[in-house]
Order: sequence, then structure tokens, then C-alpha cells
Amino acid sequence: MPLPPVLFSLAVPPEHFSPLDGLAEVRMFDNGPAKAPREQVLREIRDCVGFISQGEVTVDAELLDAAPNLRIVANAAMGVDNLDLDEIRSRGIVAVNTPDAFAESTADLTLGLMLDITRHISESDRYVRTGEWAKGMQPLRWEGTKMGGRTLGIVGYGRIAKLVESRAHAFGMQVIHCRSRFTGGKNERSLDDLLAESDIVVTLVPLTKETHHLINAKRLAQMKPGAFFVNVARGKVMDESAVVNALKNGHLSGAAFDVFEEEPIVNRELFAMENVVLTPHIGGATQEQRRSGRMAAAEEVARFLRGENLENEL
Repeated sequence: MPLPPVLFSLAVPPEHFSPLDGLAEVRMFDNGPAKAPREQVLREIRDCVGFISQGEVTVDAELLDAAPNLRIVANAAMGVDNLDLDEIRSRGIVAVNTPDAFAESTADLTLGLMLDITRHISESDRYVRTGEWAKGMQPLRWEGTKMGGRTLGIVGYGRIAKLVESRAHAFGMQVIHCRSRFTGGKNERSLDDLLAESDIVVTLVPLTKETHHLINAKRLAQMKPGAFFVNVARGKVMDESAVVNALKNGHLSGAAFDVFEEEPIVNRELFAMENVVLTPHIGGATQEQRRSGRMAAAEEVARFLRGENLENEL
């Protein structure tokens, strides 16, 4: 009897899906590091019982119409904004994600972005590559900002935020945070107070109706003049145009983005700004945590196929 087919959206080592050995036929696309064109996904998913992606494929009515046998959708990712959960549930399909798989890698990147914008790392790298440095030293040009003694404000206080907090403490930073419900913790602030106190503001909240454009022109104006802003949450958590304006008028000293409002489209004004660092949504992109995320997603699909309780059903 043939095994039920489960489709994965990228080309990765088959052992990343070892929990499905003997339970499912795992199919993958042969597109190298690039994601498969949507037309190809719609064609290949027709007879599949399960579908696993890293959050780069939108699962909506169109995809579900193309997959009449689909029973489970698994995101090998923390975010779920690529999933039309109402549509998925209305068809009796189960959806899961892997909320803990990429926390450490994302926390590491967050600190890396903070260091980059405060110490001009990417900017100075570009400068050296032009050959300009060979024409003479300009030591005053590269004076940055020491992170020790500064206040980091984290918008959100989930697993990633707590890992960022512990890393920031190692740099000697004071760390404050806000969350959707105020609990009165020692280092907890309202969002308004956090913005006013922080030298660096990092967003680490999921994208919901409440957090859409949470960082907008009004909120940016509440930040300290000369503060830094880092977004590693979701692009639509910020009003990208408002952040661009805050950079242009000098209210922000710098910013770093791993996510964008309409990614992979980026506001072109950012390209000319030397005080901005831009990365292509690589928060969880380490070999170790990508592998563990795929394994976790495969384990959830395996539980489903065995009729067992799921750990991260949405």
C-alpha cells in the first residue's frame, strides 16, 4: 500500500524529515535555494495529505482548492501570517507551527543588528571595499555608540525577547519590555514609557490586528531623539514609510530591518541610507535551527498520521 504523500516547499536533505520515515512519502522541489514557483506548488500538491513549508508559501483558498486530499499544514516557522487559518479550519484541515525552533538564532541576529547599527559595521565594510581607506585614515568618522550602559526596550516579551534580554545583559545594557497585558513586573513598562526611555527599540511581537502598524509616526515621535530602531518581528508591525521619514529627518540615528512591510519589496529610499542595515528575513536562518524546525514540523505531521495529540496546533 503506497504511503500518503507529504509535500515540502524547498530542497533540503531528506534526513530533516526522518520522523516521517515509514509513515509518508516526502516530496520536495528541486529548485536549489530558491522557493518553488506557486504554479508548481499548486500542481504538485494535488494528491498530498500534508504540506510543510518554512512560512514562505501562502496557504489560502486557492491552494486549498488545488489540494482536495490535504489534511494537515505545518509551518516549519514561528510565524503563521502566511496561513489563512479561518479558511483552513473551515475545511477541517489541521494547522501547526514550530514556535520554539528558531528563537536562539533570531535572538543572535537581533544582537548582531544592534551591534551593526551602533558601530557602523556594514557601513565601514562598504567603505573599505571602495578603496577609500587607503587614501587616508578618518578616525572620527567611525565613532559609534557603546551598547553598555544603554537602555534596550523590547516590544513584546516572549521566548525570543527573553533570549535577547539575557544577551543584552552580557553587554551591560539595561533592558525594559512591554507586553500586551501589563503585569507590573520590575522592568515592565507601558509602550509609551518604553519608547520614551529606550536608546534602542526592538520589536518582537507577532503580527495581529492589534500590532499592525504598532510602530507608526506617532510612536516614532515618542522615541528619544537619536534612538535606534530594530525590527525582527514582521514587516507590517511597522509603518515602513514612517520609519523612513524618521530616519530622513534625523529623529532616528539608525535602523535595522530583517523584515519589511511588503517583502521582498523594500522602500527604495532605504538603499541610499548609510545608517540602515537591511537583511532578507534571515532571523532563524542557521543550519542548526532550520534543521530542528523542519524536524519539529515533520514530528507534528507524524503525530497526526499516527492519530496522536499534536503539540502546537493552531
